[in-house]
Amino acid sequence: MLAVHQRLAELYTLSLKRPLAAAERDEQQHCLHVNAVYCWEMARLNNEAMLAAHTEDSAWQQEISAQMLEVRVTGRAGKRQS
Repeated sequence: MLAVHQRLAELYTLSLKRPLAAAERDEQQHCLHVNAVYCWEMARLNNEAMLAAHTEDSAWQQEISAQMLEVRVTGRAGKRQS
């Protein structure tokens, strides 16, 4: 879990108890954006992992696994090799 996911949960919990302040709403929107980018990146990598498995490309599978770990830890993948 990224720190942004924890903060998003905190903001959601706060919103159940009281209306969020303007700055908190802005922060919530930022967290939602980062979460969407994270989800789309992981979806792309999952699709690539499936393709790599179907084509039995173990080198590509290893590269994708490394990218997935990087996304889970940092929230973004580094530059892809061509």
